Amino acid sequence: MSRLPLFRRFVPWSAGLMLWITVLCPPTASSFQDRIIAVVNKDVITWSDLQSKIQDEYKRLKAKYSGEDLNRRYEQKQREVLNNLIDERLQLQEAGSKGFTVTDEEMNAALQRTPLLPTQTEQDYRDQLLLKKLFDFEVRRTVVVEEEELRRFYNANQSLFLKPPQVRLKQILLTTTEEYQRELARKKAESIFSTWKPNMELEELASQFSEPVKQLGWLQADELLSTLSPEIQNLKPGDLSTPIETPLGLHLLMVEEKSDTQIYPFEAVEQEIRDLLQRQKTEEAYRNWLSDLKKKAFVDVKF
Repeated sequence: MSRLPLFRRFVPWSAGLMLWITVLCPPTASSFQDRIIAVVNKDVITWSDLQSKIQDEYKRLKAKYSGEDLNRRYEQKQREVLNNLIDERLQLQEAGSKGFTVTDEEMNAALQRTPLLPTQTEQDYRDQLLLKKLFDFEVRRTVVVEEEELRRFYNANQSLFLKPPQVRLKQILLTTTEEYQRELARKKAESIFSTWKPNMELEELASQFSEPVKQLGWLQADELLSTLSPEIQNLKPGDLSTPIETPLGLHLLMVEEKSDTQIYPFEAVEQEIRDLLQRQKTEEAYRNWLSDLKKKAFVDVKF
């Protein structure tokens, strides 16, 4: 089995460091020869390390792409996975230097909450727990979102917190299951509508035809059936719609109230803003922290 063509690519790393990546098709069992492909401080990353992380992705790519397109996408994936492996080694080394460990009790408790994935080893799982413990200590605990930041974001981005127009509705619904029943329902719905007079309460109208009235409450346009929404756009409070036919039956809708677009009060969106800013600041803090680790690291790629 022949290999895909070789590619040489110049990939930026951190300040003063560059990675050369040779892109190869995964070797066959008969041609496989393991070797060191990167040194991260005193740790090594081997060709088999990279292949164990990328082989399933290669199968997915090969099922969708071929030729140069497959080569290009596989090259990108190898570069991405290798960078991730180097990042992971740097963080595991940092965890070790700071004395972080994962006890058997912590491991067992975590496995009870989230079992191993089919492709995951216990060591992989333990490493992920260790990385999370390091992340919580070095990054997450350092991130604080102040109340004034929440207010400032809210005031500067009020277009993000608009409450769509709403309408409060009630209806008479004539349900049908058979076609002959639907024709009868159409005629009855027309009779109900022709009997209605402006300012007549829907309950009074419905009682004349022994039909119940259902309160639908406050709804947005996207919460209504697509056939109902356009029909109520031009209705004013107190108006009754003409009969509207849907798979559910025949609807006669009365608008009780309408509300214009409004801005959600700060208290209603405070937690949403806090979560957003917490996530943004955490991501930024993580990037900065990892960048500092890379600047202090020795990384030598041996493709």
